[in-house]
Amino acid sequence: MVTGMGSVSCFGSGTTALWDGLLRADQLPVPAPDDCGLSFRPNFYAGPETRSPDDPSGPAPGEDTRGVSSHTPGGRTSALIAAAVAEAVGEAGLTHEQLADAGLSLGTSLGDIDLAEPADGATATGGSAGGSAGGSATERDGGVERGLATHHVASVIAARFGIGGPNHTLSTACSAGAYAVSWGAELIETGQADLVVVCGGDAFSTVAVGTLERFELVDSEHCRPFDTERAGMVTGEGAVAMVLESAESARRRGATAHAELAAHAWSCDAHHPMAPEPTGAQLRRAVAGVLDGVPEAPGAVVLHRAGVAGNDTVEADAVGAALSELIAPAEVAGSAPKAVMGHTAGAAGVFGCAIAALILRHGLVPPNAHVENLDPDCPLAVPVDNPVPLARPSVLVSGTGFGGNNAVLLWRAAE
Repeated sequence: MVTGMGSVSCFGSGTTALWDGLLRADQLPVPAPDDCGLSFRPNFYAGPETRSPDDPSGPAPGEDTRGVSSHTPGGRTSALIAAAVAEAVGEAGLTHEQLADAGLSLGTSLGDIDLAEPADGATATGGSAGGSAGGSATERDGGVERGLATHHVASVIAARFGIGGPNHTLSTACSAGAYAVSWGAELIETGQADLVVVCGGDAFSTVAVGTLERFELVDSEHCRPFDTERAGMVTGEGAVAMVLESAESARRRGATAHAELAAHAWSCDAHHPMAPEPTGAQLRRAVAGVLDGVPEAPGAVVLHRAGVAGNDTVEADAVGAALSELIAPAEVAGSAPKAVMGHTAGAAGVFGCAIAALILRHGLVPPNAHVENLDPDCPLAVPVDNPVPLARPSVLVSGTGFGGNNAVLLWRAAE
């Protein structure tokens, strides 16, 4: 059960801002704060300014800091995630005592990369786009190695909120967030925790953008996943958090459930370090696994679709083939939120799950943005211009990543 959610994105802070931004479907990226060593200044979807996760000036809105350490330093990604977790924990109404027994499952690709990267050519200061903690990695953390380990972000978040249960970091590239949600569910299903905070986040990285451009994976204008003229992804900053708990725990606490995780599955292409396996067989297997035995097909699919033509086609074909065992894929609405949020890397899969929960809450599928010439090969229905009603009360989420790591989750309306 999902009993709390929090979000920080290019739309601003909060899940209300996230939903409103998805419905407007008009967000465009802004120039990046650094040229990333390229011959042009790329665009990105910037997150809002956030308070450092170790700022001693006081708690974030909705944050319960009784007995919580505020002295574990972190960078921009930690700050973004801390803001999202504060909202989710506040909405779920969790006490410090409940958090002390809770688990933490966190997805990130690069962790607090801003602690090592120069800010627009200067020495590393941790002051990347949007602003966060200052001081170099050495000054702030006693050494680069500790601050740059991806699992260090989870340590920052656990210390900040007093989360004392199982603590795991998932870093399966772009599917890290989807894996983090699935792993959180595994912790509950196996009895290791009754309640798990699942979250994901990543901040702007000059190295990441520069590398992606050198592989010709970046669109120099904006992200347009469903358009025939799509030319690659556009990166985005953001963080999102969800409170997962067992049905018994939610009932015991009297918590309101926003959505329920019906099934989840993983697979791996084992094909190429970056490119998906062309037939999409392993992704299709994961989708078929979560759909096995369901009473009806999902009403919508929140796709990983990021604007990279080959990857988008493999994903859509695999999802469509699995859906076709239940329904004509054209009767299922496809959503590609990266068109207005950018690719948020380790946060992307958690954003997909939070968006699925919002779709179920509101009974609407947001319109897809920046579509002038619709990809004729996509087997799904693609709403544009206006939201459409959710035809059936369940939503599929697809997460894929470098290395062929696939994670698929099926969400349904809470009973």
